[in-house]
Amino acid sequence: LRAVWAVRRSFPEDGGEMSLPGLAGEVTVHRDAYGVPQIYAGTAADLFRAQGWVHAQERFWEMDFRRHVTAGRLSELFGRDQLETDTYLRTLGWRRVAEREWGIIAEESRGFLQAYADGVNAWLDQHGGGEPSGDVSLEYTVLGLTNRGYRIERWSPVDSLAWLKAMAWDLRGNMSDEIERAILAGGGLSRERVGELFPPYPEDRHRPIVGGGRVSGGAFVAADAGGAGGG
Repeated sequence: LRAVWAVRRSFPEDGGEMSLPGLAGEVTVHRDAYGVPQIYAGTAADLFRAQGWVHAQERFWEMDFRRHVTAGRLSELFGRDQLETDTYLRTLGWRRVAEREWGIIAEESRGFLQAYADGVNAWLDQHGGGEPSGDVSLEYTVLGLTNRGYRIERWSPVDSLAWLKAMAWDLRGNMSDEIERAILAGGGLSRERVGELFPPYPEDRHRPIVGGGRVSGGAFVAADAGGAGGG
């Protein structure tokens, strides 16, 4: 029973009423039959604030881990063995770019990112205020066995921006898939069989959101926002 409690005590609360500071109105979080949360709010700011709260409730360990990845600070979590990885990640500069970007993005976007961060931090305040315990996530219980001095930092809007850089890096191309295709084709598989293993993207069913555009004054202008242009 004690082991069950240790695992389940950080599970998200999925019923009742809860208080979230800073909301302008009532927000409803509905979870469907699969447990996927759907958030309904009267304003965008309330929506993003509630989204931050729900994200923290559902997956804060992942969020904390990923911000350490983008900043090249994994050794703070897992020790000196990660210094080489941190050096590589800092060379990529995802966090540095995000910090510069924060100063130039639109005021409305800054407001939404701040509201999201406020929601995350409100959840942390309600669950130990930064103490890395099992109330936040089971992983912190495990981490405490090797890193008792670790403390959870407040979430910042730059933390959110930095992960976008990591996602862009991860989605930058399909070189590894192409290498695997070439190896399989060279190993005797037919073109048809390789095509089954690596099917083409169904462009007829999933058209791109932006189908074309042009670069004007150093910025991309979508075709539907400023007339037809070259893709």
